[in-house]
Amino acid sequence: MFVAIEPLLRHCTKLTLSLQMKGDEMVVCVMPQGTAKDAAMLQPLALTAMAAELDAGFVDALAAYTGAHASLAEQVAATTAILEAAKTTQVSKATKTLAKGGSKPALPAPGRSTTDADNDDDDASDDAEGQSTAPSASSAAEASAEPANTGTNLASLFD
Repeated sequence: MFVAIEPLLRHCTKLTLSLQMKGDEMVVCVMPQGTAKDAAMLQPLALTAMAAELDAGFVDALAAYTGAHASLAEQVAATTAILEAAKTTQVSKATKTLAKGGSKPALPAPGRSTTDADNDDDDASDDAEGQSTAPSASSAAEASAEPANTGTNLASLFD
């Protein structure tokens, strides 16, 4: 019996074996303990049967449980390895994207058309070249001929 328990004990830090009588039957609980990341790795094996049946089938049941436990541990290890590889790949992609991010031109501000942004650039380049951006004489004359529309005249509401 202990030869059958040894492989299971190697996969966990501690193994508790509990025996209890329930009427004429015996309840045997094999409880692995440890610091497994997956709760299924610590799922106990509980068998309820007559003592003679346990003598005949306990080792086989424990071997099947140990095999399933080992298979589950391998699956958890494989899944963890896959997730770690994916995480590393994603971190690498994110780093590359952030590194490339500085070389891309900035997008125009929302709500402004690209032609407005282009015109602003032209005005700025005119200023840089030393040309005046003040309105021409003809446009100044037109502006003085028409009254400036600055909004509602509140005084006119009381007359």
